Amino acid sequence: MKATADVVVERDVAVPMRDGTVLRADVHRPRHGGPYPVLVQRTPYGKEVAQTVVYRHPSWYARRGYIVVVQDTRGRFGSAGVFDPFRHEAADGADTVRWAARLAGGTGQVATYGFSYAGAAQLLAAAEQPDGLVCTAPGFTSSDFYEGWTYTGGALNLAFVLSWTLQMLGAQDAVRDGRHADALAVAKAAGELPGAFGRRPLAEFEELRKAGIGYFFDWLEHDTWDEYWQAVSVRTRYDRMAVPQLHFGGWYDTFVEGTLENYARLAGQGAVQRLVIGPWAHVPWSATIGQSDFGEEAHNTMDLAQLEWFEHWLSGRDDEPDSPPVKLFVMGANRWREATAWPPPGTSEQRWFLHSGANRGHGANSVSGDGVLDRHNPGDEQPDVFVSIPAIPVPSLGGRASADASIVPVGPVDQRPVEARNDVLVYTTAPVTEPLEVIGTVWLTLYAAIDTPDADWMVKLVDVFPDGTAVNLCDGALRARFSPDGPVKADEVHTYRIKVGSTAALVAPGHRLRLEIAGSSFPLYDVNPNTGTRPSDASAFEGRPAAQTVFHDSVRASHLTLPVSS
Repeated sequence: MKATADVVVERDVAVPMRDGTVLRADVHRPRHGGPYPVLVQRTPYGKEVAQTVVYRHPSWYARRGYIVVVQDTRGRFGSAGVFDPFRHEAADGADTVRWAARLAGGTGQVATYGFSYAGAAQLLAAAEQPDGLVCTAPGFTSSDFYEGWTYTGGALNLAFVLSWTLQMLGAQDAVRDGRHADALAVAKAAGELPGAFGRRPLAEFEELRKAGIGYFFDWLEHDTWDEYWQAVSVRTRYDRMAVPQLHFGGWYDTFVEGTLENYARLAGQGAVQRLVIGPWAHVPWSATIGQSDFGEEAHNTMDLAQLEWFEHWLSGRDDEPDSPPVKLFVMGANRWREATAWPPPGTSEQRWFLHSGANRGHGANSVSGDGVLDRHNPGDEQPDVFVSIPAIPVPSLGGRASADASIVPVGPVDQRPVEARNDVLVYTTAPVTEPLEVIGTVWLTLYAAIDTPDADWMVKLVDVFPDGTAVNLCDGALRARFSPDGPVKADEVHTYRIKVGSTAALVAPGHRLRLEIAGSSFPLYDVNPNTGTRPSDASAFEGRPAAQTVFHDSVRASHLTLPVSS
């Protein structure tokens, strides 16, 4: 047992699970007084760290009148068992909450907190409805571990999935199994990022195979939302979540769409929920991200927000907090906006149509083309065509990422180097004359054809400044063969509905909005060989150029649907 002046810490406390497995936790207690409510964080990244990369230290909460339990999840660091991501978090989390509710010196009331995987663990545990759980605060996490975590629109979230496995999981798991040489090999591969993103075939990643990191290859094998993913999905458990929850995330976080869904679906069924979305990436939660500084209001204050949340519910009150349920940071205006729901009331959907002068010998290829985005229905216009070449993919510049910013571009970044490429279609509005506030989820309806068995559609909404700087707001992906509208056949025109993403941004007078369409975004997503072969199985030399045709005429009027605040 260790102590500071006013906080006592019990290390490696045994927490037995229902199957006999013993997990280990550190318990931080106020030295005097009590009884106190209990806060629980369950993390696979080390209880000694306690996610202090973004949160205040557990002692900070203990000094404010809480017993804080930080636990290593099953199979990680001090806890026994085998780590199998997501598989045990519902039962283990529920057992831990019940144990925490019976702690000596506690009130019997428990709240949970943590972000990313620790946020997912909270949601899964909450669905078990354990006795003693009063409220939760899941941050920067998803509604599903297939869509929005491992895959987006059928495309593998390569940069996140591979860097997460190499940097955060694989070496530690190999060490626990006594495979020290294999652990060193995994650590070396992690040090080779971003170069390791180009390994082919991904399904034969040698260091992870030898280290026995089987779950990584399970993720590649299960590239559809099958029973493997359904068994651990959050969205299939909403009807069992009744506790108040504070959801928070960032516009440039990989998991923001899931965070928004968790709030909206749970609030829609009557549970008391709160939502906070800042202009942040996965880590850190900072006012400065990528090439942008969002000002003083954008600093991380989530510890204070959590403390207010816990103080309300753990004080024995059962009334809803007075604050509006939704708080969103509007980029461009660089201010917070409160709302009563997500998406906010008072927004209207506007259709913005794609145009180009392809019939005059021009077209939307690159920023040098004449692609236009406006409110007018297209007439007799010829389609735009670009060729996606797997061997020379379009590079990711910024975007929604949760990998280290030193190896993957993260957040808002000038897109002009990408827009200079002929394999990127660019459609731009005229300069807006009045402030245009886009708040909600942006969709693209695309009438298009490919001449290969498969291809990818990578789309991006961009704010173009008067000096030409083009800053990404949100982005989305859809692998053609995963289109929800049915099978895709080569050379047939198909209707794709692509989620470009959710945002809150003010497009200032003199700025322009821009849509980019490409066939790849590497390394945020894996590269499609366009042959119909599963990309993770494709060799380094397997790949076929895909001619991708986008139609915008009176019959096939491809268009953006923008949620615009009135």
